Amino acid sequence: MGKPMSKLGTMLLVGRTFGMRDGMLRLEYELQRGSGLMLWRMRSLQGWDSWDLNRIAPGIRAEEMRAARRDGARRFFFTDAQNLGTSIRKITGPDGEKDVLAEAERILAGFLPFFGQLSFPCAFPPQWFQNPVTGQSVSPQHPWTQMRFASPAYGDLKFILEPSRFLFVYPLVRAYALSGDERFPQAFWNAIEDWARHNSPMAGPLWICGQECSLRILAWTFALHAFINSPPTTNERVALLVSMIAAHAWRTAQTLGYARSQRSNHLISEAVGLWTAGTLYPELREAKVWQNLGTHLLQEAVLDQITPEGVSQQHSFNYQRMILHLLLWTLRLADIHDALLPEEIRARTQAAFEFMRTWVDPESGFAPNYGSDDGSQILPLASCQYRDFCPLLQLGAAVLGRSALKPGPWDEAALWFGIKPAVAEEAALVPPSSVETGYFRLGNECSWALIRAGRYTRRPFQADQLHVDLWWQGINLARDAGTYLYNGSPPWNNGLAGTAVHNTVTVDHRDQMNRAGRFLWVDWAQASGRSYSSPDQVYADRFEGEHDGYKRFGVKHRRTVQWLAGAGWVIVDDIEGAGVHDACLHWLAADLPYEVSDSPFQVVFTMGQSRVRWSIFAGVPGSAAVIRSGKQAWKRNGKHSAPDVMDADTHLLGWESPTYGALRPAVSLIYETRSQLPVRFVTVVLTDERCKVESADGQLVILRDDSEVYRVNLSTTGTRGAEKHSPASGVQKT
Repeated sequence: MGKPMSKLGTMLLVGRTFGMRDGMLRLEYELQRGSGLMLWRMRSLQGWDSWDLNRIAPGIRAEEMRAARRDGARRFFFTDAQNLGTSIRKITGPDGEKDVLAEAERILAGFLPFFGQLSFPCAFPPQWFQNPVTGQSVSPQHPWTQMRFASPAYGDLKFILEPSRFLFVYPLVRAYALSGDERFPQAFWNAIEDWARHNSPMAGPLWICGQECSLRILAWTFALHAFINSPPTTNERVALLVSMIAAHAWRTAQTLGYARSQRSNHLISEAVGLWTAGTLYPELREAKVWQNLGTHLLQEAVLDQITPEGVSQQHSFNYQRMILHLLLWTLRLADIHDALLPEEIRARTQAAFEFMRTWVDPESGFAPNYGSDDGSQILPLASCQYRDFCPLLQLGAAVLGRSALKPGPWDEAALWFGIKPAVAEEAALVPPSSVETGYFRLGNECSWALIRAGRYTRRPFQADQLHVDLWWQGINLARDAGTYLYNGSPPWNNGLAGTAVHNTVTVDHRDQMNRAGRFLWVDWAQASGRSYSSPDQVYADRFEGEHDGYKRFGVKHRRTVQWLAGAGWVIVDDIEGAGVHDACLHWLAADLPYEVSDSPFQVVFTMGQSRVRWSIFAGVPGSAAVIRSGKQAWKRNGKHSAPDVMDADTHLLGWESPTYGALRPAVSLIYETRSQLPVRFVTVVLTDERCKVESADGQLVILRDDSEVYRVNLSTTGTRGAEKHSPASGVQKT
């Protein structure tokens, strides 16, 4: 894998990566943790007596707080969850209603939802301190200031923290609206009392993260208003819950320096948590402070983290959904309460929504599994799959006044926000400016590609420049592997962030950037690109780009992607430079039945009555392989291939993670050469049975019914830009 950087060199690069401001904020946080100062401050307010209602809201009685919310004086999205039952039933239909009630029953039986689509037995109320995967536990008395997110003693802390996000309350609320069954609010209050009994304020491991505290504030607030008219909702329980919300807001405010240093969804979550506590609980003594602080931090975070074009600087589609849910929550409540927010917050929310809408597949409703994915689905308010972004699009359309999707089960989320979806309109797909966003889209609604080629101004989280996703008839043919685990044992400690598992090319078995930690890359690879439209095409059909991630080897990677309307795609990779190098092209495909043929290397995938033919060619001899579930299913050794072909990374290949903690088989296609540069790879993916690819005189020709559609040279010598498009295909040279 090459000579590692020196420790001093790594430290200097890390310092340059974080910058002075963020580095100082993080240093201050770590010094407070390490010195014991933070532990001392936390201990000063341990015990629920410190958060008694008489102290945090002097002169306010629990009965008054409950009555104000029951009577609508303190407004929320809705005044009575049960009043929504009829409307929800119309949206879900009988089968959907059964599914909602069945999920709630599973929760009461102790099977809790995890990361959007998983479920583990945790008992009910949950075993708050147990890892349901490993069976390990963490001590409730363990001070959070002395903990990290992974340990041999308790494994990945995310599995322990997930039940304490209280995301299970949303299914309980939905079931209550449909059934009126008082077991569901009773279960919520049992869980609240049990959590308070086992979690003294600021004391144990579940207080480790301000973001987790903020997400609890949102979930508890939603449940309080949903169950406000239920007999189990007593004055004493309301007082306890408000005390817990106040404690969580105070805890969140103590580590904002850490959240600001991360420049990620942490700060947005914590700002929204503080703003929610301050806006919806004005009886609290610190309410105005929290509301103002939340507003200020949210403005800072949104302007810092969302570009004017709407791109999240975390470069993660799932995190962008999470951010949008938080912002839509805030904007809708601000409208209800006539609370002033800086106009920039709404403007950046609208931009982020429009950007996200570009990448939702119209047929499946799914978005590419692009970027880091920790399984966050913080508002599960519709009967849709985890990867389905339609509920977000419908909710955003309602809150922001944008055109909506056609009616479907995704309408329910907007209903819970007390607003009807906007009118469905046929809107032309207009991707935001690709050069500014660093994301390029080719093709139409049925057949399209995503290409990532951008310039980083903020630390990247994955080394994936020139990665390509391919979508056809709602199927993600070429896909991103996802994340799986941040805190697992090697290689599963964020191992799917590397170049080798993405749909791009690695050189000399190295990542495009140097890795300095699980979440930290230095020597950032920078990319540029352009997309084009042929004269007779409404949609962009060609991309050309390059990145400099291998300039340390004197190597440059250029990539061209050509969409052939109705036929498929041609992807040309040129590895340019001098000397002898290993070059490895990787594609991750869906786990579909397939057949492999050699000379040329072709994999034919079958889906129902359709077939997709995947052919890979190179200008020099090489090795080819098909890998599934980390094991070679087929291999061809080439005469001039690398001696360690597909070695260290094989165990990471042939996998995909649909959500955090889930790993399932996929199919990796590999073509590797060891050769004097330059080297050219050509990948042809055909979706039309009438099409075929032929090789003749150093050129590849794609034919449809024996008429030429596209032609490309297999050699790089003097051929830059020499691809040819036949007028008979309806595709013109760009």
